Amino acid sequence: MRLTIPHLTKKVTLMHRNHRVLSGDYDTYTHGFRKIRVIHHPTHIPVGVVLTGKDLDVQSLNYWLFWRGIPDYRVDVERLKRRFSIDDAKDLLEMEYALSVSDNYWLMPENEDLHYHRLNFFDRPFDQEGFAKAMFRIDHYNPPETAMHTPNNTLCGYHRKAWMKKGESLYLLKGSTGFHQQECINEWLASEMALRLGMKAVAYDVRIYEHQLVSACENFLNKHTDLVTAENVLKTVKTSKKEFWIDLFLDTLENHGISDASDRLDEQIVLDYLMMNTDRHLQNHGILTDAETNEWIAMAPIFDTGTGLGCFVKTPELADYENHRTCKFLNARHFSHEDLLTLCGNVQRFDFSVLQDMPQVFADKMVRYQSQTGIPNERIEALCALLARRISRIQNYQLNAANGGL
Repeated sequence: MRLTIPHLTKKVTLMHRNHRVLSGDYDTYTHGFRKIRVIHHPTHIPVGVVLTGKDLDVQSLNYWLFWRGIPDYRVDVERLKRRFSIDDAKDLLEMEYALSVSDNYWLMPENEDLHYHRLNFFDRPFDQEGFAKAMFRIDHYNPPETAMHTPNNTLCGYHRKAWMKKGESLYLLKGSTGFHQQECINEWLASEMALRLGMKAVAYDVRIYEHQLVSACENFLNKHTDLVTAENVLKTVKTSKKEFWIDLFLDTLENHGISDASDRLDEQIVLDYLMMNTDRHLQNHGILTDAETNEWIAMAPIFDTGTGLGCFVKTPELADYENHRTCKFLNARHFSHEDLLTLCGNVQRFDFSVLQDMPQVFADKMVRYQSQTGIPNERIEALCALLARRISRIQNYQLNAANGGL
């Protein structure tokens, strides 16, 4: 049966846990507000949504909502839409009140008596396999109706993803896009190096789901914390497209009481250098806020470091891949990872000797899943050589910096 979602305007209140934030006219066709009628609790307006005096910028609110739904560029999104018999993946957004497990905001229709403690997916069970199989399974699958009543309806991002629940914990499964499925192993590698270096980073593992390699990580958020992307953080201040935003980003965090922002950003820089990460865009890092007060708490742990170590290039290109200008960080694009490393404020605090065996550990992991990925021995050797060079280079950089750049 084809799912029919009426496109109409209805009165809706944006909620933050049990706080009424604002009320207005909501369009289920565009999945956004047409008009804001009342602002109930200004301090709980989502970070990045512009409020000038008593006037709220509806466009910025709808932009925030847009990034809440499944994007039309998601890998295999057309297959997902066919299985759910919908025309637009964002039509799933309102099915469960736009509830997410990345924050505690939701949409409450007028005249409905709803309570967050009964609705939120941090506590509430849901169909774990239905959506995940609809997203990942390649052969025929007809998902049950329950598959659409999950927090996966508000899971943004390019890669195939699905939330699963094990006991009291939520885990995110994320697929790869490259032919060799290298990104999933990269996620594990980055988190393993971060752990050894004493960084605050999300721990990833590698699993097989529906005959495909996926990365798996536990949700670092809960019903008391929200994730705010770096993009939304920077919407709270005036930016210039002509300037690199790193100092502005750090100043903004420190002005809101995040005193270790510089150290945390150093960790991202070092890890992205080692991994040659090409995808540290404004949605791939951010801060944590308190869901009860909306106060800024800390930088989010490092996550999403899979797109690196030449995962999209052919094996012969890996030998000189370090000469490519593939770095992306905040609003900067197409510059070298060597330039990125110069932005690290204190490289001396890291003990890179703990990484000496990582190329071999990386090789062992790739060999373990070789029958699944088809990564040939030649590529494994080239990737390990690339990682070994990254470690050696950062050690030499650290030594030169300690000697005054000599």
